[in-house]
Parts: sequence; structure tokens; C-alpha cells
Amino acid sequence: MALLAPATREKLARFRQMKRAYGSFWLLLLLLLTSLCSEWIANDTPWVLRFNGHTYFPRWNQELTQGDFTGQDTQTRPNYYELDHSEAFAPGSGNWMLWAPIRFSPDTAVPPEWIELSDEVLVQRRQETRVATLQMNSRGGMREGPGMPWFFGEDDPTVPEDVQQAIDLRFKNEPAPMQTFADASGRFQWSLPAFTPARRAPRSVRITLRENPKERSESPVFRTQPEDAKRPEWWGGLPPDIQEEANAKLEEAQRVPVEPLVYTDANDDFWRIDFIRETVQYPFRPVKDHPMGLDDSGRDVLVIVLYATRISLLFGLILVVSSMVLGSFLGGLQGYFGGAVDMVGQRVIEIYSSIPFLYAMIYLGSVFGRSFGLLLFIYAIFNWIGISYYMRAEFLKLRKQPFTEAALSLGLPTGRIMWKHILPNALVPIITFFPFSLVGAVGSLSALDYLGFGLPPGTPSWGNLLSQAQTHREAWWLILYPALMLFVVILLGVFIGEGLRAAFDPKREAHWEA
Repeated sequence: MALLAPATREKLARFRQMKRAYGSFWLLLLLLLTSLCSEWIANDTPWVLRFNGHTYFPRWNQELTQGDFTGQDTQTRPNYYELDHSEAFAPGSGNWMLWAPIRFSPDTAVPPEWIELSDEVLVQRRQETRVATLQMNSRGGMREGPGMPWFFGEDDPTVPEDVQQAIDLRFKNEPAPMQTFADASGRFQWSLPAFTPARRAPRSVRITLRENPKERSESPVFRTQPEDAKRPEWWGGLPPDIQEEANAKLEEAQRVPVEPLVYTDANDDFWRIDFIRETVQYPFRPVKDHPMGLDDSGRDVLVIVLYATRISLLFGLILVVSSMVLGSFLGGLQGYFGGAVDMVGQRVIEIYSSIPFLYAMIYLGSVFGRSFGLLLFIYAIFNWIGISYYMRAEFLKLRKQPFTEAALSLGLPTGRIMWKHILPNALVPIITFFPFSLVGAVGSLSALDYLGFGLPPGTPSWGNLLSQAQTHREAWWLILYPALMLFVVILLGVFIGEGLRAAFDPKREAHWEA
């Protein structure tokens, strides 16, 4: 606090009295400290390993191999998950591992067999409409699709005259709308899709035969297991052969996905029975051991969000600190010396600020590759311009103050005057803009990752999860949790910034005397 002027210390004390802003400051600090401990909270490498009377610290001993624990000549990195479930580490063996609370790293792809799913099978029966297709060429030849015997039996299909005319119109390469014709039997309809003329007339026309629509019914859905004795009423009403086949499919559905069972009942109604058991397909919903779900690569979203919080906050802090140091230095030089230094500096900054940031980042990223350091460097060399304007104005104002002129008259060196006398009184822009700059940097990093111009692929990132959510729109957990973290960080930063702005507001100190 010795660097700060007494007035600045008084304003910071005023900030501590603002409960919302001061509480937000500690919450954001707690979030940062928690994220800095990410590797101790979530890691796929145990902290301590005890094996055959020897103690190992795998996180620090990178020379351990799989062969050190299996006795085989294997020089690969140990698979600690496999070892932990092997006979060598069985209870009572004296060998054990001490893990982090979460046994996954942000690059750990969780195998499907590790995810515990319910053994229940969802059984659903619904009445279907019979549909068949018929392909006809210009010479009158026909190719029948599946399901055609119900419409014509064993006889060859007979095309009605009005349908044939619509088909001939398409063979003449003339425009035709979508058309539907009722069959003389009254059991089904003939349908032809809309046709737009092309360079050449079509060689064949596809016709769809669809059973006439009628009131459909759907049986209640039930969840069951093969050993369950309880079945719905409609199950007992199935024909014996169909029920036997349904029981076999229900048992098979416990192991592998099965095809639906289709059959025709005594009323000539067409039914379909689906046997659905949940399978693991990434991205996957939240389950036990993965409360925030898994992304499209099978990585735990909770771990990714935790590590991404550390990367985002560190990126924002390093960027803002470096930008403010550089901006304060260059802006201070312009403001203190003024004259030609100020004039030339301003023109150079105006030219420099006209360089498009996004193009520069894309170009340098394509040349040197995407990395945390490169992204931070590119951002930093553009981000200091704004704060330099404020610091220039502060130094221009403070260099003519009596305390500065007194220091000059005493013969103090220029560096000491700028560092010890002017800078402590010019910290208001830095302190008040710091939280807003921090949340701006965090938001920009997430936006760049979302667009694919940010951190390298595979790096834990909120923006990358949001980008996955755009592809997999049914995976609500991919947008909820990263967006929630981004919202919380930005909200806390805004609360802190508003508190600092109110605490450092010069109008609070101004008053009228009667």
C-alpha cells in the first residue's frame, strides 16, 4: 500500500464498505484460487502410489512405465485406471493408490463401458401406416420395393390411367406438381413427387403407395427387464408366435441394439414394437461420476470447465496486467514530456491502432501455430492502446500540479518523479478499468475459441464447448455449464468494476458550501 497515495487508500477503504462489490471480489478470488488447484482436484494420475513395499509419486516421477507394475517389458506410460482394478491392487494386497477427488483430466476420453446405465428397456408399440415404393422406367418396366404384396397380393401392379398420365408427363420432361391419386380399391393412394424439368428427361419415376389414413392407436410405453414378470395388457394379447419373438428381442436388447418388430394383427392392422435401451453416444448426458455430462470426445465437462476457468482467468489477468503496464509506461511518457514526444507518439499510436487485430492474429497463427503464449502476445500488443490514452491524460494533468513542480525544483530525477509522485496519483484509471478489462479479455478469449481462432484444439475452453453445443443442439449441458461460468465471471467482474467506479468517483468528494 506504500505505492498508493493516501487519497487512493481512502477510496479503497470506501470500496470495502460496498458489500456487493467487495463480496464479488472475494468470490472471484476464490474462483481463481480454486481453478489454480485444478490439477489437485481433477487428474488421471494418482497423488501417491504404494506398490510392493515402495512408495511412488507418479505426478513428479515421469519415468514410471507400465512394466514397473506388471513385470512385463512395457515402456509405455502406466494406465493407472487399469492398474487400480487389477489383481495387484486388490483389497488386502497391501498396494493402493491415493487419487484426486475427480479421477479424470481434461484430455481423458471416458470409455463407454465406464458409464453406468440402467438395464431397463423401453418398449413402445404403435400402429403404423403401410408404405411401399414402385420404380417405373420409360419402357413400362417396374421394380417393386418391400411391402408391395399387401397392396396387390401376388399379382403384378396395375397402374391406373390417371396415374399413368401423370407419369407420362414426367417422362416428357414437363413440369408437374406433387400429385396424389386414390386407388379404385379404396385401400391406398398413389403419390408422385413434384417434378421440375431438367436438361434430359428422367429415365425412371418413383411412385409411393401409402395405405389410406385412418385413426391410429398407440399402446402405453413401459420400461421393463427380461426377468420382470409384470407386463402390460397389450403384451398378453399378442399372437403366440409374435409374443415369443418379442420376448427374444427384449432379452437381446439388454446386450445390443435390436431392430423393431413389425407384425399384422387379426384385423389386418400393421404394428411396430420398438425395444429401446440407452446406449452411450458422445456427447452424453449427465450421469453418475459425470454430473455435467460428457462432450463429443467423451471428456468430462466438469473437468473441462474447471481447467478452462483457470486458463480464462489467468489469460485475462496476464493480459490486463501486461496491457496496463505497457499502456501506463507509454502513456506516461507522452503525458509527462508532452511537446514533440506527445505529438509523435499520438500519430504512431493512431497508425498502429488501424491494424486489424483479427487479421493479424489469423496470419500469425497460421505461420507460428496457435498457442496460449502467441494468443496472449498478439492480444497484449493491441490491448494497451486504450489505457495509454487515460494515463497520458492523467500525466498531462498531474505534471503541472504543485507537488510535481516542487519535486522538480528539488532536482529529483525524472524517473523518481514519475514513479514516486505522479503514478500513485494517476492510478484511478488503472484500478477502475481493471475489472472491466478482465471480463472483456475473458469474453474475447471465449469468443475466439468459439469461432475457432483461439487456443489450440484440445485445450480446455468454454468457447470450444459452446461451439460443440452448436453442432449438437440436443446436448443442453454443453451450453448450460460453460455459459453459466462465463456469466458468473462477467457478472462478478461487473459488480467489482461498478463498486470501484463508485468508490473512486470524484463527485462523492465534491460539495457546495453555503
